[in-house]
Order: sequence, then structure tokens, then C-alpha cells
Amino acid sequence: MAAMESFETGPVIALDGLSGSGKSTLARMLAVRLNWAYLDSGAWYRALTWAVLREGLNPAESKNVLAVLSRIQISCTPDGSVLVDGHLLSDEIRQPRIDSAVPDVADHLEVRNLLTKKMRELLDQPSVKGVVADGRDAGTVIFPNAGLKVFVETSLEERASRRFTQLSELETGDTHSFQEVLDSMSNRDRRDSTRGIHAPRPLQDGQVLDNNQINADQAVERLIDMASRAGVPMLS
Repeated sequence: MAAMESFETGPVIALDGLSGSGKSTLARMLAVRLNWAYLDSGAWYRALTWAVLREGLNPAESKNVLAVLSRIQISCTPDGSVLVDGHLLSDEIRQPRIDSAVPDVADHLEVRNLLTKKMRELLDQPSVKGVVADGRDAGTVIFPNAGLKVFVETSLEERASRRFTQLSELETGDTHSFQEVLDSMSNRDRRDSTRGIHAPRPLQDGQVLDNNQINADQAVERLIDMASRAGVPMLS
């Protein structure tokens, strides 16, 4: 827990936001800019979901998810890539079937607690100078004492448009209309809002980045400025 309570093992910048807000893109770019590690917390849940479905189990049953989690090793590289038992996962965790099942996995509180504990360990690695973490609860639960917490705010329509484009570029053979993507994202928003302290939301001790009408480079510059003003050490 010491890594959460001070900058002794490296500083943290946490970006939270709803699905499709652009937080992952910005967190990855910011981590590269600072030469820090990138933690994509959503990818961890997707990786676990992939493992559960691989075994043909129901992700809505907590005992199934916990059993799989006890049998596998989830880890990540400093660039945010997630591995299950040493197997690097990429497009396979971005499929529509994962989109549909990952909310069930994320609903299990004990699963969230165990994954959170594992994700925090990234900050303890000697080679890691700092961590840029993104998710729905990166600043509320994973790193509640992060030096900078930012809620990335993007409209539902813009988020659905970005997700629709992303799905269209995947070579899966699946087809989804924009309305289907919009409805799915809206349902995910409602479900996320019921998760108590894990629900994505702006924080009183955090800041808000409006990501609707600026490009990624402009957003990263604003994040750098926020971090500087917050006194987060950013030497690479």
C-alpha cells in the first residue's frame, strides 16, 4: 500500500471516464510523453473475460470468474499490453462478444478487489518511474492518492461514433449498426452508474477534461499543464 500513499516508488496520474471517452488513447500518449508505464485497467477486465469465455463459463456467475482468476496469471507490460499466462492479448479482447460479457465480470466486487490489488503492483516495479492509469475507477479505487485525477468527459454520441469506427476496423466478420453501438453504450453507462465507489464520476479532488472538441495532441498538452499545476513530478 505504500506505493499508493506517496511518490516514494513513483507518481501516478489517473484518467477516469465512461466507455469510449478517449481516456485510453490519452493515457497511452501521456505515458509515452512522460516515459512512464501505462496501465489500461479496462484491458485487465477484458483479458479476464476472454479467459472465462475461453473456458465456456458464464461470466455472470462470480464463482466461475473467481475460479478462472485463481488459475491464471494476468500481467501487463509497461506499454499497457496485457498478458494471460504469458500470452499477449490484442484484438481478441476487443471483440463484440467481449464487449457484451465484460460488464458481468466487472460487476463482481471480489473480482474487482483482486484485480485492483494486482494492478497496483505495477507501481512497485523498480524500472517504473511513474504510472498513467486509465479506467472507470482509476482515481477513485485503484490509485485514490494519485497526484492528478482527471475525469475525461465526452458525449454519448461522440463516444458511440468512436466505438462504431473502431468496431468497423476490426476484421471479425461481425456487423453492428451505429444505433446498436449507441444503445449498448447507453446501457453500459447506466450499469456503471450503479457501482457505488467504483462508478465513473468526476471527483472533488480531481479535474475535468472536456474531450469533445479537441484532438488528442491538444488534450495531452492540457493534461501536461494540469499535472504541472498539481505539482506532479514528471522528470523522465
